[in-house]
Amino acid sequence: LVRLASMLYCSALQQVCDLENDTLEIIKTDGMSEESLEYLQGANDRCEIILQWIQRAIVEAEAGKVLKVPPPILSRSFQELSRGIVNLNNVRKIREIQFPFPYAQMVTCML
Repeated sequence: LVRLASMLYCSALQQVCDLENDTLEIIKTDGMSEESLEYLQGANDRCEIILQWIQRAIVEAEAGKVLKVPPPILSRSFQELSRGIVNLNNVRKIREIQFPFPYAQMVTCML
C-alpha cells in the first residue's frame, strides 16, 4: 500500500510539474508484477489506475480481515482518496487551460 501511495504521488507530480527532467524517485516496486508495471507505463492516466489499485487493496484487506476498522472510517479513507484526485484534476485544468489573453491584458492595464 505504501509503494502504491508513493507511485500515486510521483505520477501526480509528473502530470502537474513543468520540469525538463520529470523523473522522480519512488519506493522500490518489489512485489509488483512486471505485467502491471508495463501496463501502467503505457497507460494514459496513471493516477486513476493507481488509485483503483489502492482502493482494491483496501477492500481486499478489509474483506480478508487484515484491516479491522469501522465502516465509517473506511469510507472516509475512500473519500479522502477521491478528494485528492479531484484536487489533482483541478490543478491539471489550471495548468492546461491558459488564462485568456484579453483578461491578462486588462489586469495588466488595471495594475
